[in-house]
Formats: sequence, structure tokens, C-alpha cells
Amino acid sequence: MGAWVAFDRALRLVEDGQLPDGHASAWRAEAKSIHDWVESNCWSEELGAYAMAPGSDRLDASLLLTARMEYGDPNGERNRRTLEAVRRELGHGPLLYRYTGMSEEEGAFVACSFWLVESLARAERFEEAEALMDELLPLSNDVGLFSEQMDPETHDFLGNFPQGLSHLALVNAAAIYQDALDRASGGASEDR
Repeated sequence: MGAWVAFDRALRLVEDGQLPDGHASAWRAEAKSIHDWVESNCWSEELGAYAMAPGSDRLDASLLLTARMEYGDPNGERNRRTLEAVRRELGHGPLLYRYTGMSEEEGAFVACSFWLVESLARAERFEEAEALMDELLPLSNDVGLFSEQMDPETHDFLGNFPQGLSHLALVNAAAIYQDALDRASGGASEDR
């Protein structure tokens, strides 16, 4: 998916006049080829989701970022089913593990939970996104900071503290939620 994003963004730069168009047809063909390959090799009927890797039966929470990458429609069947599979298989309360099998090795990865908020917002599932954000925010410490990981049972902080990626994911989720809500309502919404 990352390779597809590179070609897609290069083509957008061509369309905006920021890059010469001499390679655009080749880039367009390669982007389509990559997209077709991902759809054929990375979708798992068994999981009902995109898999961590071709032929794998494991999930990776970074698949929630397909909405950010604009890989398919955030409400499209495959992205929706992947979001639900990640939530179901990697979730523990409001928190998510990074990928299949991590519950035995480490705590829940805080950034992944905010990626889920963002993905829900991009899919215009605003009530779910807001409810999840409302569950996550109180898990910060007394000054609003998060660690890298968290024990999903005790909410004890694990890993690096404070963790920039956790906070970046929080800020992105809040901004995307507000932007998506504004676009869906046709203008500025009330502060939430």
C-alpha cells in the first residue's frame, strides 16, 4: 500500500503542475498494477480483512491508516471490514495492540487507539469516534501525557514516557475528527 501511495502522490503532484508529466502514464500504470496486486494478494477471506503481509493470517493495526493514505473508500467494504477485524482481534477495551500476538509480549500501543479514532472519523462514524476518544483521554496522566504502551487491564504506563507518537496520534485524531465532522455538516461545527 505504501508503494501505491508513492505513485498516487506523485501523480497528484503532476496534476497540480508540481512535477513534469513525462512519466505520468508509467506511474499511473504502476499504481494500478500495485493496487491490483494488493487486492489480490493482501486480502484475506479467512480474516475478512487486509492481512499484515501477503499470505499471512495476522492483523496489523497500521492497516487503520489506509483511510489516511486514501487507499480506497474509508467506508468501502474492505476498509470497513478491516477496521472491524482490527478492533475485534487487537482491541482490549478502548486500547489496541499493534499486531496479532502482541498481547503476550507487550502492552497495548497507545497510538493505535488514536489511529482507530481517526479511521472512524474518516469513515464518518462520528459517534463511535467521539465515544472512543472519550474513553481514551481519561487514560492520560494528571498532566495529560501518554506513554508508548499501556497495560490494558490496569492502565499502567509501559514503554517510553512521554511518547511523541502517542501524542501525535492524539492530535491527528482530534483534528481529523473535527475536519471530517465539519465537511459532513457542510461547515464549521460546534466545538466538541
